[in-house]
Amino acid sequence: MRNYPHLNAAIDAWYQTGHYFDWDGARIFYQKEGTGPVMLMVHGFPTAGCDWVDMAKGLTEHFTIVAPGIADAGHSSNPNKKTYRLSEHADMLEALMKHLNVSSVHLLGHDVGDAICQDVIERQNEGTLSFKVESCSFLNGGILMSAHRPVKLQSQLAGKYGWLVARVMRKSNFMSTVRAVWGDIKPSDEEIDVLWQVSKGINGRSSLARRSYNLIDRREHAARRAGALKEATVPMCMINGIKDPISGEHACDAIEAELPQITLTRLQGVGHFPLIEAPEQCVEYLLRFHEQIRTFKEK
Repeated sequence: MRNYPHLNAAIDAWYQTGHYFDWDGARIFYQKEGTGPVMLMVHGFPTAGCDWVDMAKGLTEHFTIVAPGIADAGHSSNPNKKTYRLSEHADMLEALMKHLNVSSVHLLGHDVGDAICQDVIERQNEGTLSFKVESCSFLNGGILMSAHRPVKLQSQLAGKYGWLVARVMRKSNFMSTVRAVWGDIKPSDEEIDVLWQVSKGINGRSSLARRSYNLIDRREHAARRAGALKEATVPMCMINGIKDPISGEHACDAIEAELPQITLTRLQGVGHFPLIEAPEQCVEYLLRFHEQIRTFKEK
C-alpha cells in the first residue's frame, strides 16, 4: 500500500480504513462508511475514489457512501495491464453491489464517472440492471460529448502513442494541465504533490494512458449515453463548476437546452474538480436535491 503520511492525512486514512474485493483478476479498493441509503460514488480521470474524502464528511450522516476506485486507478489493481471499457467498469459496480448485498442506490459521478453512471442508467432503462437506481447526480463531466473540450494532453494519452507519452511526460507537464482546469483558487504545491501520487496510484504512470481510453469510448458511444439520460425516469441533477474549460459553463448551456429534466446548479469560481475545490457547496446542493426528492415522494 502506498501512503501519503506527509501529504494528506485524510487520504491516508481513507486507504487505511477501506476494503477490497476481487473482480476480473483485479483487486478493487472501495471505501464504505456512514448510515442510511446507499450513495454509490464514481470518480473521474485522472485521480481516484479518494477524491470524495472531503464530500464524504458531510454525507455520511445521511447516506452510506460506497466509493470504489475503478480498476487501474488509485489502489485498485490491474495486474494484466488491461485497457477497460467503461461498460466493464459498470460491470464492476454491479459486482460490487452484489458483493455488498445492495439492492438500491443513489448514483453520484464525476468526470468519466458520469459516463459510467450513464451506462448504469441505460441498463436500468432496459430492465437489465441488477440493482435499482433511485437518483443520479453528476459533477463536471461530458454527459454531452458535443460540449466536451478535453485538454490536449489527455487526447495525446488516448492516442496511438499514449503509452509513450505517459512514459516520457514529466510530473510538471501533467500537473500544470491539472492545475489549469481548476477555478479561481488554484491548488497549492502540496496539493499538486498529492494529486500526482493519487493519479499514478499503485499502477504507475502507464495507467494514465490506459485509462485515457475513456475519451475514445465516450466519443464512440456519446449518442447512446445521451439517449439514456433522455429516456431516464429517475431524478437527476448536475452540480457544475463553471470555470472548468473542459465541461464548465458551456456544458451547462448545452445541458439546459438538451436535457432540461436535469436540475442544474452552477458553482461560481469553481473549476473541473468541484468535489475537491468546493466540497461543502457540493454537499449543500446535493442534500438540497435529495430533500426535494423526498418531498416529491411524500406528496
